[in-house]
Amino acid sequence: MHIYYSLLNIHRRLVGTHQRNADWSKVKLISIHIPKTAGTSFIHSLKKQYGHQKVARIDINDNRARINKIPVSKAYLYKNTTVIHGHFTIGLLHNHLNLFPSIPIITWLRDPVERVISNYYYLYKRLDEELNEEKKGLNILSKMRRSLLEYAQDERNCNRMSKFLNGIDLEDFFFIGIVENYDEDIQELSRKLNWSTLEIVTHNKTGTVNKPVVDEQTKALIRSYNKKDQALYEQALALRK
Repeated sequence: MHIYYSLLNIHRRLVGTHQRNADWSKVKLISIHIPKTAGTSFIHSLKKQYGHQKVARIDINDNRARINKIPVSKAYLYKNTTVIHGHFTIGLLHNHLNLFPSIPIITWLRDPVERVISNYYYLYKRLDEELNEEKKGLNILSKMRRSLLEYAQDERNCNRMSKFLNGIDLEDFFFIGIVENYDEDIQELSRKLNWSTLEIVTHNKTGTVNKPVVDEQTKALIRSYNKKDQALYEQALALRK
């Protein structure tokens, strides 16, 4: 068990009855969504299984938070929330909500090189869509003045899977899916969670963008920038055996 959980239990005893504005009694699942790891497809399945009103999309970045894409000063849970899904680390989620370690945590991993390439072209695709929002558009425009390798070399874009999963060991996850085996893995998750039905729908494919073929030398360089993610990915694959 990761040391995070021991510290978390101590913290819970210290805060006593001063609970944050969250009701965890109905929460059955926490889903950490790493960018470009089939998150849109997966949240669709979650909503089909548990109901739209019971799946909370929570994104937390430093001190900023969004609930169902609406900015808030502090994340909270709606009544009857059953599933939490979004971009956050366990530590950031706990800073906003009083996390119970017993709640199953799941995530999806992807080949690190393919994830970086997909993320780059996803931003490229969004450029035209975002230019009407001045601040947001200019921010993305600034990012996209870089080549794929320049983007990949930026420390903020390196080893993002490892950064999202910081604070929890892979062995402590209830389930880790592999994007390359998405259809098979979501069926396995469905069995583990005793889902009554399963509808597999694929959304948000960056492949719709007319992107050039990335040569093997470039891929090798990107892989060298993401050694931690490569090790994490290989560890996840090994745990499946």
